[in-house]
Amino acid sequence: MALASAQVSQAYSASIGGVQAGARLEEARSRIEQRFLDGGAVLLSVLDILNRMIGSLDTLTQSLDEETAAATMAELNRTVTALSDLAARETARQTGFRGVAETEKLVRPNVGRMQETLRYLRTFAVTAKITGAGIADFAGFAEEILQRIQEGANQVNAFSDKLKKLSTDLGPVMIKGEATVARYKETIPHIVQNLSTGVDRIKGERRQLAQRADEVKAIARGIQNKLSSTLSAMQIGDITRQRIEHCQYSFEVLSDYLASPEGSELNANDRQRLTAIISRLVALQLDQSRADFDRDTARIVETIASFRSDLGEITAVQQAMTGGSEGQSNGVLRELESGIAEARSAVAEIEEVARAAEKLSEDTVQTVRELLDGISVVQNVRGDIHYMALNTNLRCSRIGEEGKAINVVTAELRHFAAQLDESAELILVQLNPLEDAAKHLLDQPATLTDEESLDTRLERALGRIRSAGDQMESDLGVMAGEGQRGVDDMNKALSRLDFQAELGEILRRCYEDMASTVPDEIDMSGLEGAIAVIGPRINKKYTMASERELHAAVLGTEAPEEAPLTMALSDDDLDAALF
Repeated sequence: MALASAQVSQAYSASIGGVQAGARLEEARSRIEQRFLDGGAVLLSVLDILNRMIGSLDTLTQSLDEETAAATMAELNRTVTALSDLAARETARQTGFRGVAETEKLVRPNVGRMQETLRYLRTFAVTAKITGAGIADFAGFAEEILQRIQEGANQVNAFSDKLKKLSTDLGPVMIKGEATVARYKETIPHIVQNLSTGVDRIKGERRQLAQRADEVKAIARGIQNKLSSTLSAMQIGDITRQRIEHCQYSFEVLSDYLASPEGSELNANDRQRLTAIISRLVALQLDQSRADFDRDTARIVETIASFRSDLGEITAVQQAMTGGSEGQSNGVLRELESGIAEARSAVAEIEEVARAAEKLSEDTVQTVRELLDGISVVQNVRGDIHYMALNTNLRCSRIGEEGKAINVVTAELRHFAAQLDESAELILVQLNPLEDAAKHLLDQPATLTDEESLDTRLERALGRIRSAGDQMESDLGVMAGEGQRGVDDMNKALSRLDFQAELGEILRRCYEDMASTVPDEIDMSGLEGAIAVIGPRINKKYTMASERELHAAVLGTEAPEEAPLTMALSDDDLDAALF
């Protein structure tokens, strides 16, 4: 090509002094070639930027994938249901505690009467012991009956202590329970509302992410279509380069002809006229090429400039995702994370109170069972005292006068033993509803186990949401960074793609330099033979019908009918090759 350029310059310089035009032709050819190679690289870099943006968006939408979202929402829904049951459960528990307390108050007076009866029994037993001190076998009887009365007294006192402890334990728990129920009613609806709203917001967030992802992909498809049409339009660079080479080749053919024996027969005027004809042909080819170049490159620059607007739309979507600024936390998930953390604090206290109430329920049932066992022992003691006193009465009847005094005392023992039995029967009747009330406490659904506690569930949900939030925050930052870098890279690239300002100007100067030295009318007489030799050689190099038509018009030959050797690729061809 350098040799061809030198030959062109020599030929043109020798005839009309066109060294500057020849140099500009070579400059235009080389700069167009390089600039359009750079332009193709820029467009491919835009495609790469776009692919990275879409990749980061895909990663982002996977931060809260369907499986994670479903598991999180299911966890929150179960927690919401369990929380909603807490207030009703605790209210029922407090009703049970009140039932136990009321029954305990009914039992307490009968326990007092039993204790009083046992004191009377002890008094009469001591009296019997004194009265029968001189009578054989009665000392042992009195000692044994005193022992049984003492056992009964110990059992009743233990019974009384357990009853008092039950009352003492119930009081504070009932007071705290009432406060807990009130607090449940105040806090749980708020927590339930927040968590329920959070579930809905997660669904909304996923829908919003999917919608915005579709927006970005729609913009991306638009850019891809523009890239396809732009790459198709950029054929003008290769076409223009070829046409410049054809212009250079025209001068090369001219130079070869003038140097040939046939051309050397031409006189100086003929040589100058022949060179002017070829120069005029080249000038018109350059002018036509420049017009095509300006038209197509204007479209290219306009299309590429529109990428700024497209990338700006992507940036706007990204900013909407990040809440308006790069790196900002995702608001929906962070708000939900904060709400769950608040709920965990309240739920931890709620479950602690619930566990304490359940423990007291179990202790209450155990105490009632011990009371039932204790009253059975008292009844057994009463029976022992009764039958021992009855045996003593029978003995006294056989003894006669000596046994009358003891007989009176043992009759009283039997009387008070009967009272003890009556009190025990009353207590037993009252203990049955006490047992039912205590069992009712255990009928309430138990607080979840440690593995399934509300706090554990919330902790799992919080972990998922926090992890998703952190990942989304990171991905949003990456995506926003890619978007900003993409815009910056595009701006830099676009500044290098102003084909019209530089390349079109070079073509214009080439045309003007050549056209200014070529007359509008050239006498072609006597040059028919030279043109018949040179014309077909030049025509054979053309690849476009417009070149052949212009060639025929300038040299006065008929336009060729054959199809051009090279055809421009369609957009579909480029789509198939590039995408």
